[in-house]
Amino acid sequence: MKSKLKYGENPHQSATSSYAPTSDPLAIQKFKRLDGKTFVGVETSWISLTDLGRLIQVAERFANAYRKNIGSALPHFAALVKHGNPCGAAFGKDPAAVARDVWKGDPQAAFGGCLIATFPFTKKIAEALAEGNGGKMPFLSAIAAPSFEKGITESIGAKSKSTHFIVNKALAKIPARLSSHREVKSVRDVVLEQTPPQFVPDFSKTAHNGSALSGNEKKRVISDLSLAYAVCSASTSNTVTLVRDGMLVGNAVGQQKRVGSAKLALQLAHENGHDTKGAVAVSDSYFPFPDGVEVLAKDGIRAIYATSGSVRDNEVFARAAELGVSMFTVPDKEGRMFAGH
Repeated sequence: MKSKLKYGENPHQSATSSYAPTSDPLAIQKFKRLDGKTFVGVETSWISLTDLGRLIQVAERFANAYRKNIGSALPHFAALVKHGNPCGAAFGKDPAAVARDVWKGDPQAAFGGCLIATFPFTKKIAEALAEGNGGKMPFLSAIAAPSFEKGITESIGAKSKSTHFIVNKALAKIPARLSSHREVKSVRDVVLEQTPPQFVPDFSKTAHNGSALSGNEKKRVISDLSLAYAVCSASTSNTVTLVRDGMLVGNAVGQQKRVGSAKLALQLAHENGHDTKGAVAVSDSYFPFPDGVEVLAKDGIRAIYATSGSVRDNEVFARAAELGVSMFTVPDKEGRMFAGH
């Protein structure tokens, strides 16, 4: 099916969308507006659709990493994407706390972004978002959830008039697999097509260097690494992602140097008042020099997940050990997480 979009990446660009029937429960075409119409259509922009796509990636990758490393009983989860990159993500037992934390990750970046949640969006959830925003309901371009409480648009008020409310019941139970849809992109006169990423880290099988982790600490660290992996792998590379206690606290995307990503991630965390002591970091590829690990360790990062493959791997791992950092790695050819090129 082919349809016209509201506009492309910019208002002066026209755009269309097309899709074929699929059994994928998280397919974009299966996200419906509150009036039952599909989200793909003349009222939808290019950016809203691409942001929703990134949100689905973050949600399914976290769910699959959590299942593989922690257990099948998934916690509540929410994420925010703005202009193609995650700027908020959180998980936990209390959906209201998750909603509050997802906004507190980087409130300025999140303004006008798109939100996805794996729990019903109720008036209580809206109040939690407002609490995370200093008491005022933040503006969001779109909110995707498995269901919405009756009257939610009226309870949110004027800011709901420009918000897309999108329903997909499948969000309540993310499938135990990653998307198999092939990725297609045009580069001037060439059309590129590739298989989607299917690698999900298993931290019990990754190489481990540096400082050891105690039992209780290990579960917390691996839970946080699962979220950081999901965010990092769905962000424009180069990326370094920071998570602490189930909450995204810094996501530095699109950098040309690895150490620059590490510094920017910490800067973003501090700008938003987050404590990085005990946090974890994920890098979408290897550290070519020890400097990135040194920057992260100096700020209290407890564990790092990255790929291996640098000619200086031994130097990097030895420095992590000296600095008391626990470092998990997989070969770059197996687990590199580049995205967005």
